[in-house]
This record gives sequence, C-alpha cells and structure tokens, in this order.
Amino acid sequence: MNRDKQVFLDFLRGHETFPVLFEPYLSRRHTETLVWRRGPQLWDTPAHILDTLLSQTERTRADVLFVDLRPMTLEEKRESAREILAAKEKAPEIGFGVLCADEEDLRAGEASADVLCLYGDLASDRLPVIRMDGTLSDAIRRRECAWFAQEDAEEALREADGRIRICGGLGIDRLNSPAEVYARVERLTAEFGPSWAVGSGGEIPESDYLGLIAMLGAYARVRDSVR
Repeated sequence: MNRDKQVFLDFLRGHETFPVLFEPYLSRRHTETLVWRRGPQLWDTPAHILDTLLSQTERTRADVLFVDLRPMTLEEKRESAREILAAKEKAPEIGFGVLCADEEDLRAGEASADVLCLYGDLASDRLPVIRMDGTLSDAIRRRECAWFAQEDAEEALREADGRIRICGGLGIDRLNSPAEVYARVERLTAEFGPSWAVGSGGEIPESDYLGLIAMLGAYARVRDSVR
C-alpha cells in the first residue's frame, strides 16, 4: 500500500479516493512500540519528533502525519514549522498536519503544513481544515473540510449526508474485538466510501494495543482492496 498525501487531500476536498487513516492522538508508548524504539530522545526536540512520526507512518501506513503544536513553547512551534518544511523535501509523498489551539499554532501551521486540525475559534482559508471540537452542524456551517468524531461514526456520517467528511468515530471503547473492528470498518467503507476516514476518535489506551493493531489491520485491508 503506497502512501500519498494527495489521497488524503483529495479526501478532504470530497473527491472519490482510496480509504484514508486519521489517528492524530496515537500515544507515545504505542508509537514507540510500532517503531521498535523507546526513550525520551525520540521526543526531546521538534526534529526528533518529526523523525519519530515519520517512522510511525511507515508502520501505520498513513498518508499524513500530525504534529501537536499545542503543548510546545513558542520557539518549539517555530522550530517545528522549519522542521516540517525540511521534512517535506526529504519525504514529498507524506503530508504534514498540525493540531492548533492558538494563533501562534495557526501561524506556524499555515507557514508549513498541508492540513490544519483546529480547536476553538481558530479558522483558516489558506489550508484544508479538520474541525477537532464543537458540533458537526457548526463545522458544516463554517464550511470546513472535515469534522472529528469521537464515537458513533455511523450517526455522524448519516447526519453529514456528504456535506462534510467525517474523521474517526469508531470509539476507543469499541476496539476490543478485532473481528468486530474489521467488520465495522468494512461496512463503513462500503456504505460511506470517500466520506469517512478510518480512526478511533480518541487516544487509544496503552492497555489496548491489540485494538490499535486491529484498527490498523482493518484500514490496510480496505485500502488494499481498492488498489
């Protein structure tokens, strides 16, 4: 399964495309398990964070990686923007998204990223926006590209009715049965196709690594099935 940021960008624009993955809250422990490396040195600088997340996408086979700017200092946010621009040169096939909660986050993201994941009153007309909070109806009203669902993906997709894309919504409490996860991902993909991005809708608990692997396996299956 080849990774291609254009696939994810086409998804956000509402174009017919391959299944995509949206799992921006993957924990450090799960990331370290996936990349077979551990330690604070993976997370101590923006450059190391980007390298770690690039390795993460090799294992998840996601088209876009997501950097959370919210807990960073001002200088770390600016350094992250520089590192994203440098990483784009090295890995042009991968997209870069950022999670933003204030104006400094937004400035750094607009200067470097491909996708913005916004909280609060932030808005942008420069890059595609995934709304991470608020209501689905508000995201539709604001004409944002996608809305992040924490659970009940089916309900959100029916309410959206193709007007906006839905990211996630499997529910972190519904990943404990691999067979159910595979079946549900296949049903959602078959029924809603390019309107939905596979994702848990939250941060999968560190105790539920099997649930993460089931979701990633289900994503790989539906992605490969349309190649």
